[in-house]
Amino acid sequence: RDEIKGMPNAHDWANSDCIQRIVREGLRMYPVIPHVFREVDRNIHTKSTGMSTNKTSPHFIIPKGSIIVVQPFALLRSSNYYNSPDTFDPSRWINPSKEAIDAFMPFALGRRTCIGQRLAYAELYTVVAKLAAEYNLEVEVEGSICVGLTMHQNGTRLIARKAKSQLD
Repeated sequence: RDEIKGMPNAHDWANSDCIQRIVREGLRMYPVIPHVFREVDRNIHTKSTGMSTNKTSPHFIIPKGSIIVVQPFALLRSSNYYNSPDTFDPSRWINPSKEAIDAFMPFALGRRTCIGQRLAYAELYTVVAKLAAEYNLEVEVEGSICVGLTMHQNGTRLIARKAKSQLD
């Protein structure tokens, strides 16, 4: 907390490893978009994962024009990519595996990624740093996850108390 309070401006907050890990972990647990719909622009030939009902062919085709749904939430909470995926642990981003980095897509990926992503990160770094430096937060009511166009907590109640600091 005192380290963050000692930083003079938002640029320093954005470059803080600690704040970056907290923001990244928050986005991993609660991605901005819970699902992405895309129309397939060409036939996609892929290998069977064993989940197919067609046991005679090791491949299947997703036909051009099909609508597919990608669920970043499922990837971001998968134990295939993250240890204890339902636990908030910013330290997992100190030396993340390649798989963890590749699975991280809270704003989607590619040419259709969220155009407001940079602004969102700048705002998150600023707000999280300010809150971490000046307040103690306590969850009074847990609430529940609400999935719609975005993913967010519903009914959660936080108690914010001004933090005492050695720098005051």
